[in-house]
Amino acid sequence: MRNTFVTIGIIIVSVVLLNSCKTSVIFSTSEPDAQIFVDGRPMGSGPTEVVKISKNNCVRVKVVKPGFLTKQLAYCYTGVSFEAKTKYIQLVNDDAYDASIKNDYANKDFEQEVGKDLTEDAAWKVISQIVTGYFDNLEMADRATGYMKTSWQSKSFTQKTIRTRVIIKQSSSKPLKYKIKIISEYADSPNQSVKNDDRFKEWDRILRAYNGMINEFQSRLR
Repeated sequence: MRNTFVTIGIIIVSVVLLNSCKTSVIFSTSEPDAQIFVDGRPMGSGPTEVVKISKNNCVRVKVVKPGFLTKQLAYCYTGVSFEAKTKYIQLVNDDAYDASIKNDYANKDFEQEVGKDLTEDAAWKVISQIVTGYFDNLEMADRATGYMKTSWQSKSFTQKTIRTRVIIKQSSSKPLKYKIKIISEYADSPNQSVKNDDRFKEWDRILRAYNGMINEFQSRLR
């Protein structure tokens, strides 16, 4: 559980009015090391003079920190009045981040040698049992070549969609070895179709639901 007693970071946005009077809009955020972007430009973190706003224009502010949902807002000057001069931004925990764990095996081949007591048929049976314990559907399973690929499984969160699949390849027959890869990817929108490949990027995290899979391969194939 994150420390709730977090020092408030202050971001100061200076605004120049048409009558040449200056006023300051103070954005306070619950995470002082959150990264600040204004109209897409990185502005760092902490107290920063961000932008000058002209009449009938807006600036878009984005606050980003890993483990928290990205917060986006627009600050506008109509020439008549300003919004409140102080605006507090409470960052909320990212539910996708909390449901996952950083894993060194994400999107990388892990090679597992099979113990001498297991035949090739027995090893394939164990592999099938482990994989189907985590995934509902197999896209391909070829015992003759030692190749298996699951269908994508996806889970939607507040700001992300996470898709996961496993690919297994026999890499050696003597000694018997298999390469196992857990593919974990994210899209920056909820309820994204797994078919939209261009929306997904590799993620160095794995949903906790799959985190025990590698350990299971290691223990049951020895």
